[in-house]
Amino acid sequence: MLRPIKMCHTSLIFLKSDSEKVIEEVNRKANLHLYLREMGELGTVDYVGEVESLRGRIKDLVSKTKNYIAPGIATPSCSPISARDWKDYVAIIDSEVAGYAKLIHGLDDVAKIEERLADNLLLWKSIASGNLGADSLEMLSQLKAFGFIFARSEKSSVSELRAALPETCVVVEASGEPVVALVVYLPSQTTSVMQQLESAGFRPVELPEGFQGSLSNFSTKLEALEGDLENTKKIKAERISLLERNFGRLLYLEQSVSDAGSILSVKEKSSYSKNWAVLEGYVPKDHVQDLTNSVQQALNGRVVSFIKEDDTSASVPVSFKYPRFFKLFDSITNLYGSPSYNEVNPTPIMALSFPILFGLMFGDLGHGISLALLGLVFYRFFGSMKKIGLVLIITGLAGAIIGALLYGEFFGQSLHHLVGYEPPLHPSEDLMTMLKISLFVGVAHISLGLFLSFTNSLIQRKYSTAFLVNLPKLTLYIGFIYVVFVFGLNLMEWFSGPIYYILGPIVFLFLAEPFYEIAKHGKKGVGKLGEMFFEIFETMISFISNTVSYLRIFAMVVAHIMLTTVFYSLAEITSGGGLGFVLSPLLIVVGNVFVVLLEGILVLAQDLRLHFYEWFSKFYSDGGVRFSPFRLAVGVPIQVSK
Repeated sequence: MLRPIKMCHTSLIFLKSDSEKVIEEVNRKANLHLYLREMGELGTVDYVGEVESLRGRIKDLVSKTKNYIAPGIATPSCSPISARDWKDYVAIIDSEVAGYAKLIHGLDDVAKIEERLADNLLLWKSIASGNLGADSLEMLSQLKAFGFIFARSEKSSVSELRAALPETCVVVEASGEPVVALVVYLPSQTTSVMQQLESAGFRPVELPEGFQGSLSNFSTKLEALEGDLENTKKIKAERISLLERNFGRLLYLEQSVSDAGSILSVKEKSSYSKNWAVLEGYVPKDHVQDLTNSVQQALNGRVVSFIKEDDTSASVPVSFKYPRFFKLFDSITNLYGSPSYNEVNPTPIMALSFPILFGLMFGDLGHGISLALLGLVFYRFFGSMKKIGLVLIITGLAGAIIGALLYGEFFGQSLHHLVGYEPPLHPSEDLMTMLKISLFVGVAHISLGLFLSFTNSLIQRKYSTAFLVNLPKLTLYIGFIYVVFVFGLNLMEWFSGPIYYILGPIVFLFLAEPFYEIAKHGKKGVGKLGEMFFEIFETMISFISNTVSYLRIFAMVVAHIMLTTVFYSLAEITSGGGLGFVLSPLLIVVGNVFVVLLEGILVLAQDLRLHFYEWFSKFYSDGGVRFSPFRLAVGVPIQVSK
């Protein structure tokens, strides 16, 4: 758990004609983390651009399809694509994508027609039911000596239009929503009327095609328009149904093209010579034999493999075996960065320290159980928040246990008064003890971090750094803390003898590594003396600031006490009024909910800070590569290679 699974650098050399078979076996075993390097060009590079173009087209079609179909629609299984070679594969995909694009474009056209018909129908129904009515509209067609036009506006009113037009024009409100006006004018005024319409914020309303330039038989034509809309909706529904039936195939094509891109990338970067290719990567030591045997069998022995256990390269990927409980905290570690192959993995330790620190800051039986129940709701009913739910469950239970056993608190009330349990510590009464506990926890946590830094140097075989820098730093910190805690800040007592617990490690730090460098490199190592002076100064400052930072534990406990006290005091004040029997319990409930939510967020943030900035800074460099085995979504898309 603290150290990653051992990895072996594995190289497979094979004929280029066997590339698909090798990739298929690697995909089936799913235990090779590819290590790609630019090594030349392969014939398949010609298809990389075409496959990427197909991927972009399919992604665009998937996005457009989701605008029409309901989310979560079931996608049926699809038959795999069978092609003779990459050229044939690209042609097959391109043909299917073109057919699907034609279906989408046709549906887009129908949707536009539906939108236009629906807008026209709504508009003319509104006009027909307005001040004019269907009979008046039909009479407009009989006007011979006058012209007329309907105009609509989203911002202006009919009265504004009436004021803008000449007095010889007749302006009638045809519809209030949307705002539509009928304008009757002399033919000689056509140009000026059009200009005034535009300046007043109105635009002409075109007559629907079915009205054939006349409003006679208006009711019949309106019914015909309604019939056209219903037919268009029916056609749209049929095409959407067809789209839904083919959506699964489109998603399959998207996955297949994604896999094809991965395969071409591997083949492009695995060229070894004109006829040979090499595939390199990292395989867990326990799985190496299984992979090589599988490839040997698939190629009838036409493969050469080179295997070397690697524990020094920065590119070695890391993978850990955890109990299920620890995997959650692995996600928290990854927020800061993945551990490298040659350092201690902090996740198993953090799986214990994270809930403990949270519990110390959030110690309350009732509040802890409430937070755990909130986490359970997230876990059960919000799929995207399952991990957050698990964090809340674990930390909430830690707060409940520590709050019950150490603090004896239940929703801000003492368990001694409720059930007679006498806790070891009363935070509200023993503030100085709580402050000391916070500092002791910080000292223990930081000391562990310094020890892990020493351990990492041993793992990396940096023995001089381990024994001349990291171990003296740990000794200095423990000596400094011992002197401060035992003798306080009385400097006179320090100089009576205890000061040597601090000066000894400082002198050693200042001289040991520089003299080692001088002995090893001559005068070039003299510069180390200056570096060590500033490093010791920075180390002492960080020791003090990091340790004091753990007073956050004390601060959160005090905040918890003050908040709960405020709400219980308010509840007590309101209990004497006429509505006291309602307001008092309500304030208690609302107050406790507020405390759980507010403190839950704050304590979680403080817990992350103490681990990331105060603890990780002592030993954790991260920068590792996560083990990510080569795996295709739908398998190798090519059945027969050429």
